Amino acid sequence: MNILKQLIAIFKSDHPKSTPLIIIKSEIDDYEIKEYRSIEEVLAELENDPNVSKAKIEKLRSSLKNLKNKTVIKIRNGEIIESSTNKEL
Repeated sequence: MNILKQLIAIFKSDHPKSTPLIIIKSEIDDYEIKEYRSIEEVLAELENDPNVSKAKIEKLRSSLKNLKNKTVIKIRNGEIIESSTNKEL
């Protein structure tokens, strides 16, 4: 009975919606940091950037589909950096 109450509490509890925040740095020591509120904003800007190849943008899109439920991802030069928060348990 106690387990049933806990399950009901989990599904009924209101979880605050988190807004995605994406921070992109051009260089590791770069002080110009761009912050975005959504992935769509980032992809739109990257599509207009002549320095970013279409292949990297497509790879980013496919990688993001796999990481939708993650809270933090790190990307460097269009590649996802593996960290303890990114690895599957």
